[in-house]
Amino acid sequence: MPYMKNYLLSVTTLGLLSTSTLANAHLMVAEHGTLNFVDNNVFIVLSIPMSAFKWVDENKDGKVSIIEFNAHKKLITKRVKKNVYLADHQYKFTIDGLLLNPEASHKHKSDNIDQVTITGRYSLPSKLTKVNFNVKLFSNNEHKQHYQITATNKTQKLTHQFELSPTSPFSKVFNN
Repeated sequence: MPYMKNYLLSVTTLGLLSTSTLANAHLMVAEHGTLNFVDNNVFIVLSIPMSAFKWVDENKDGKVSIIEFNAHKKLITKRVKKNVYLADHQYKFTIDGLLLNPEASHKHKSDNIDQVTITGRYSLPSKLTKVNFNVKLFSNNEHKQHYQITATNKTQKLTHQFELSPTSPFSKVFNN
């Protein structure tokens, strides 16, 4: 009997973890992000408008439901890994441990997803690696085409704020 309880608890936990639920509070301001450099790791939080994933809106009503989001979660993950990355002069570094957090709009008081906040980690070969941050996921909505990024490295006492847009989709992270 204890084995059955453990089994049911494990199955329930896995089911809850594999299905996204809609967040009531935003992890990050819309179209903003942070890059936190710690040794040779870079931790990212970035809020991406759902309209950057045009094909998710299956019924073409201009809104993305949690059902549509969950149906396309694997493809969203794949697109984020391909289009949100760090790069140096030789390599492209992709996100490890990517988590997607769908967020509803507070302005329109609905259950439709307005933003998806991503979190994850990049591993660099050394803490001295100079990198560019690249984003190639932009909305067609002109008001949602700019990302405000803040990069920090507390050990080296570095902070850099920059903006990315469709015409300027990458930036050197630190200007040193």
